[in-house]
Amino acid sequence: MKNKFFKRQMADYFVTPRMLNHMEITHGGTLLDNADSAMGLFANSYCHTRTLTGRIDKFIFHKKSYAGDHICFCVTLLKTTAKTMTIYAEVNRISLDNLSSELIGEAVFTYVAVNASLEPISGSIEQYHVTDAEEKEYIESVKKRFGIK
Repeated sequence: MKNKFFKRQMADYFVTPRMLNHMEITHGGTLLDNADSAMGLFANSYCHTRTLTGRIDKFIFHKKSYAGDHICFCVTLLKTTAKTMTIYAEVNRISLDNLSSELIGEAVFTYVAVNASLEPISGSIEQYHVTDAEEKEYIESVKKRFGIK
């Protein structure tokens, strides 16, 4: 069975001129905002409840992005606690023919499960266990690179 919380394609969009900063490249806040939305939906799908961004652990910009670029997010669940999920996203630029992609950024965010009053819900998140050896190796390498225990 395919692990739907490993390297899952979430949300994509095309960069418009309104998303550019004064240097004519995609505003970093636009990438951050869209990454948060994609990763938040991913978090909701794991815990089946509301989630809030608890922390932006890391966001790395590797390459510039421009108007017309097709951006998508490849998202992986790294770990869970009783209240939180730590999630990693590759920010990719996709070619117009969808045959190739280029890593332009990476993000690690931590999400908190909350109730209708937006208060944390302890014990609501199921422990995440990866059994596939290749998936484990990938997740451990990401955690090591970002200093996640």
